[in-house]
Amino acid sequence: MKVENNQKAPEFIINDVYGNSISLEQFKGKKIHLIFYRFAGCPFCNLRFHQINQMTELYKNNNTILISVYESSAENMKVFLADEKFYSIMIPNPDSSLYKKYELERSKWGLFKFLLFGGGLAKAKDGMKLYKNKVKMDGHTDRLEAEFLIDETGKVINAHYNKVQGDSLPIDVIKAFVQKK
Repeated sequence: MKVENNQKAPEFIINDVYGNSISLEQFKGKKIHLIFYRFAGCPFCNLRFHQINQMTELYKNNNTILISVYESSAENMKVFLADEKFYSIMIPNPDSSLYKKYELERSKWGLFKFLLFGGGLAKAKDGMKLYKNKVKMDGHTDRLEAEFLIDETGKVINAHYNKVQGDSLPIDVIKAFVQKK
């Protein structure tokens, strides 16, 4: 069953890209923006990742943790990170266990529709320009992303499952959540 608004976010304990143990529980008292991307070599995801990371100061100034999950290996994610430091906690999840826990879907039609009608080719080109290194595509190309805005008590305020690639949570919705007192 998909995660819904007003329910407790499913707990997890997993290692980040550097081997540190991460759980939602450790961030009680802070807001969380949890994003499930496809894989580190996905140019659409790379574009979105960089858009989200432009809000680093907003997250920091408003007691908000940013967690980014990828279907990639830790090794491939380190190539993606290219020794840059981002505010986001980076989670490799090559076995897709968190994707299953949060009930993320796969859809060839969602990818096809985005490529043909959603400006996917232009966005792929823009996302490719942002890579510092050549990053392998080591996940499911038909994976649909999802984002979850979780309050200080661990309750999901906004569960957003993409219907097609690129159907991300609007930036203004994220900003309103982060800035809410």
